[in-house]
Amino acid sequence: MFKAAAVFAVGLTLSSLPIASAQIRASERGSVSQTVDGTIITVDYARPQLRGRDSVFGKVVRATHTWTPGANWATTIEVNRPVQLNGREVPAGKYSVWIMAAPGEWTINLHQNPRLFHTQHPKAEEMFLALKVPPQWSEEPVEVLTFDFPRVARDGATLRMRWSTAVLPLEIAVQSSRAAVASRGLELAPYLGSYTVTTEVEGKTIEMKAELIDSNGSLRAVMDGAWGSFTMEFIPTDKPHQFVPAFMEGGKVVDVEETPVIFELEAGRATGFIVMGIGQDVWMRGKRKS
Repeated sequence: MFKAAAVFAVGLTLSSLPIASAQIRASERGSVSQTVDGTIITVDYARPQLRGRDSVFGKVVRATHTWTPGANWATTIEVNRPVQLNGREVPAGKYSVWIMAAPGEWTINLHQNPRLFHTQHPKAEEMFLALKVPPQWSEEPVEVLTFDFPRVARDGATLRMRWSTAVLPLEIAVQSSRAAVASRGLELAPYLGSYTVTTEVEGKTIEMKAELIDSNGSLRAVMDGAWGSFTMEFIPTDKPHQFVPAFMEGGKVVDVEETPVIFELEAGRATGFIVMGIGQDVWMRGKRKS
């Protein structure tokens, strides 16, 4: 009986002990990610808080110290494709981020070792990249250090850090997926011509005309019919005769879909195509006229 009670007491004690991996931290880890034209930009960082301090820059974060914009393990930025950061080339990879917050002009550094603790300050000559960036200041303080993407465009995004009254924007430019496609020199002649396109909407068949043209090396479909006139660009994929459709506005791509356009060929010439919809459903069918 005594042994059973003792075992029960030990088990109860162990079960009440905190689990290390579940401990609450003063600066909890967070992350933010943004995809731009297939380029994925991810920032991973611990998020310190003001906790009643009226100012952190010049006091907690001293102008003469190199600081990672976060806490604990160094803040990291990762890109799956090469990008430009404020006009400077950054290869695909994961980097730790370090800042020297001098008055009037901050220096943003990237180091090629992403796994550094916040006290392991790399030397200036060890940094992969150094950018001079003037900080901005707001009247409303931000309690928790925050990274976000306030601007997202077809060719890039703005990455912004905010803490206390400091605002630090960085401009990220991405490589165009269409530029990479054009460099492959895809032969477009088999797909060019006039097509009749049909689609089903609420049980009714809608018919349109499509003229597939070569526009400076890009395959475009000029559509006309019940939905009015509009232009789509068919962007090549890694699969033969398979593209993804992108809607255009003002001569520029504004929305790239994920569903494929698949061409059917006979004797090296397209006889038609299908545009897939959600799941395995066919959204549109195109049949060559000429």
